This record gives sequence, C-alpha cells and structure tokens, in this order.
Amino acid sequence: MKAQLTRLFSIAAIGFFAVCVSAIPAAAQNRAAGTFTLQHEIRWQNVNLPAGDYKFSLQSADRITPMVVTGPNGSVFEMASVISSNQNGRSSVLVLQRRGGTFYVSEMDLANVGLQLQYSVPKAPKNERQLAQGPATEQVIVAMAK
Repeated sequence: MKAQLTRLFSIAAIGFFAVCVSAIPAAAQNRAAGTFTLQHEIRWQNVNLPAGDYKFSLQSADRITPMVVTGPNGSVFEMASVISSNQNGRSSVLVLQRRGGTFYVSEMDLANVGLQLQYSVPKAPKNERQLAQGPATEQVIVAMAK
C-alpha cells in the first residue's frame, strides 16, 4: 500500500514538473518584435539613439511592461505613456516629431498586432509656435518579426 502511494506521488510530481517546464517557453514569447533603421540621431524619451539598425521586443501590451530596444550602443528600456489596441490598416511605423532641431519619438504604431504606443514629447519652443511652423513629422518603417 505504501509502495503504491509513493508511486502515485512520484507520477503526480513528474506530471506537475512537465506542466511547469512546458509553460516556460510560452511565457517567454513576445507580443511584438521587429526591426527598424534610423537615418539620423533621435531622442526617445530620456535616451539619445544614434543612426543605425535597431531591434525591439515587447513581451506584453501592459503599460508596466517596457519595450526593449537594442542598437549599436546596447539596449534600452522604453515605457509607453499610452497604449491602445487599434487595427488601422496602415503600415507599422515609428513616428518622429521635430522640436527645436531634435527629432523625438512620439508614437510607435505596430499595425500587425494592433498596438499603438505613445511616448512623451517636449512642448514646442515658443519661437516655433510664433512662426506657426508646427512640428515636422517623419515616419520610420518598422519591419515586424513573424
């Protein structure tokens, strides 16, 4: 009787271990991942990113989950201020706004997965507003990973 109980416990433990191990790869999958190329230096919240090729990955669509952006100078974590789910039929792009000669990331639109991530951008300087120039915008194409 004791041998059967030990055997039953062993089988249950092995089954539990198998379930836990198989759940680890599923948890490590990204919600979104891809690449983009910057033609010039930009500012993404508190970080300057030089021109070059970049990879990014986003584990989840939660506001508390940072996006990991990896480029020529290593990796940085970027937290979106607003995340929305929206299928808009457009291409996936990184939207840049020019403020006082510097380009800032204002939005990352990941159309393939239906996510729009918005980032804080400083207000336009008074001299730009007085001249009614409005901020110039630029879009960088984002290639989504499959």
